[in-house]
Amino acid sequence: MAAEKKNFTVDFWADFWKDPFAAPSGDSVLSDDIVGYWPGDPEPVRGLPAYLARIARLLTEVPTLRLELLSHASTGDAIFLHYLARGTGVDGPFEFQGMDRVVVRDGLVVENLVRYDETALRRAAGLA
Repeated sequence: MAAEKKNFTVDFWADFWKDPFAAPSGDSVLSDDIVGYWPGDPEPVRGLPAYLARIARLLTEVPTLRLELLSHASTGDAIFLHYLARGTGVDGPFEFQGMDRVVVRDGLVVENLVRYDETALRRAAGLA
């Protein structure tokens, strides 16, 4: 059964990334036609199943990944989230900063532009 749709909030995002494995499913704030742009991916991820699979892949590569919200701002339908990413990789603890630009329509995320140092994450995960 699909999760009941809720409105996306900065607090929802922050709570999810404190512990994504314990958090309520993020699909409840995502539109069915969401588009996601990740560093290093040649094409955007389109649609809810593909978007959720992309997040699952990220958490499979680095299961300890946690994001701490440092600041946020909004303008119109866009919300900008600046975060500190932390985790433990193959060579021990790591951290780096990143930003997401989330576009919300009718309370649901329709687009997410994700920006972080992909090389740093791949190196931490032992993929580079």
